[in-house]
Amino acid sequence: MRGVKILDAFKVETRDYPDPAPEGEEVVVRLEAAAICGSDLHALYQRPGEKAFIPGHEGAGVVVAVDKPRFLKVGDRVATTAIFPCGTCDHCRMGYTIYCRRNKGVYGFGLNGVHATHVRISERSLLSLPPSVSFEQGCLILDPVGTHHHANKRMGTNARHTVGVFGLGPMGLGATCVTAFLGARVIAVDPIPYRRELAKTLGAADVVDPAAGDVAAQIRELTKGYGLDRAFECSGKPEPLYTALDLVRHFGHVAIVGEQPEARISPSNHFNRKEITLSGSTCFPLGEFDEIVRLFEAGLPAARMITHRFTIEQAAEAYATFNTGNTGKVIFIP
Repeated sequence: MRGVKILDAFKVETRDYPDPAPEGEEVVVRLEAAAICGSDLHALYQRPGEKAFIPGHEGAGVVVAVDKPRFLKVGDRVATTAIFPCGTCDHCRMGYTIYCRRNKGVYGFGLNGVHATHVRISERSLLSLPPSVSFEQGCLILDPVGTHHHANKRMGTNARHTVGVFGLGPMGLGATCVTAFLGARVIAVDPIPYRRELAKTLGAADVVDPAAGDVAAQIRELTKGYGLDRAFECSGKPEPLYTALDLVRHFGHVAIVGEQPEARISPSNHFNRKEITLSGSTCFPLGEFDEIVRLFEAGLPAARMITHRFTIEQAAEAYATFNTGNTGKVIFIP
């Protein structure tokens, strides 16, 4: 098979790998669509050193080989998740396989991932994809769509709410798309014009350029001083998080999606005196998968966030293009 190899920072090639064989509950999937995630960029592509595994965890395809399957068969359409779960711990039994206590690894981060023509992957890591959902839609389920569907459920977002989205990488674009589809007014914030324009096509009512002035002041003007009911922090930077916390009204809710290793929060100012809720969101529990499928069937326009398509042989160009920041979702197709 053919797959991506990250040789060093900003250096990628496509090479031959041994064809994977099914083993036990692990099946072989032929990839029909696979997306590059921001984590592939920041944690792998931009960091020095050769990576010993194939990257990628957002994929969709067809089962082409099985050994001792429990429920899948050759020909089944599937979407991938990132964790090889045990299936028996308390988190797995709750459907939160992303938090499996005894997981056997992460696809694309240690285990060979989906930036390849084929992947060997546990049945427990696959979602049965109905014919109503395309492969390109399927590779968006795990992160850009599922994460924000889950976050909106936790926040109780509805059509009466004004929601800020801070950062319009693929995750912020996903937040914009899913939240606008619920009927909420979305105000999307990003310094890159390309991303702001793309957010409009995904349902953003307003877009804000940080270079045009104080972001909080711009949003207060847009909302006639009202501020925000809900907010997504998708940039991974402290300042947008602080702005979101300040703009969210009393009893509001902020969801952190971007990694935040440096932020410092004042519980007294943000929680005690405003009674707001701060939560995180990573993927979604398996029980919400059918709800996500119904969103696609109802017309969720998530595929609009796909702006660039490459074959696996064009991996170097695909990664370099995504690294410019002037893209939506970048995916591999056959």
